[in-house]
Amino acid sequence: MEPILKTENLRYVYGADTPFEKVAVDNINLEIFEDEFIGVIGRTGSGKSTLIQHFNGILRPTSGTVFYNGSDCWAKAFSRNALRFNVGLVFQYPEYQLFEETVEKDIAFGPSNMGLPADEIEKRISDSLRFVGLDDSVRKSSPFELSGGQKRRIAIAGIMAMNPRVLILDEPTAGLDPRGRDEILQRISEYRSEKKSTVIIVSHNMEDISRVCSKVLVMRKGQVEMFAPVNEVFEHSEELCSMGLNVPQITRVFISLKEKGFDVPSSVYTPAQACDAVIKAIGGDGT
Repeated sequence: MEPILKTENLRYVYGADTPFEKVAVDNINLEIFEDEFIGVIGRTGSGKSTLIQHFNGILRPTSGTVFYNGSDCWAKAFSRNALRFNVGLVFQYPEYQLFEETVEKDIAFGPSNMGLPADEIEKRISDSLRFVGLDDSVRKSSPFELSGGQKRRIAIAGIMAMNPRVLILDEPTAGLDPRGRDEILQRISEYRSEKKSTVIIVSHNMEDISRVCSKVLVMRKGQVEMFAPVNEVFEHSEELCSMGLNVPQITRVFISLKEKGFDVPSSVYTPAQACDAVIKAIGGDGT
């Protein structure tokens, strides 16, 4: 199976050949396939945002290659405009991307630039509002008069309206309260299930990643530290903690129990796993 996104020896340097030169990503080799739900984690400065900006052609590699659906994204005949319709990127604090007079005009901007007919654009506006938990009553509102949480949903809806094959979100839950965070993640999961899209979420919050993603990419100092299914990554939970990453609270509890001599795994990251581990530790059979 051909990966939908692939990087070969990807390297990007900010301020090359200046006193401020900084290697942001270095020798990245990845394959991402259709219908995967990937979480990207790492400390500030680890290269997460730089990496994802290569996936839709915002940044050009200093060296190495980025492929979309088998084609070099920087080949002469390759259309990066078409790429950005297929690989939709929602920036951190996406509400700052809003600029139109009304919600419906903002959401329609991408589909209109795709040259879609009016009836299809109307359908996509309604569908994308539904995906982010809003209804048609906000269509005529100015996006700047909405709450912060609603602005974020509108910005995400604008990218969803293009029906990208890959949806990338950079810290989509940053600054939201727990209820708002849970709802945004639920809506993104529902979108992926219905559209069968590949979804990539960048987050500092391992709790979020562990709940919704199937694979985790761990970045460290511009390189890939781990890239594996969630359960395999959490087998290294103590190492993740030593890297300063915010692993789920329940994982920290089990690491602490293990350090105190209890015979429990340190890779627990869900309540169900915690329940099973406790029952096993006390010699129960779970009945």
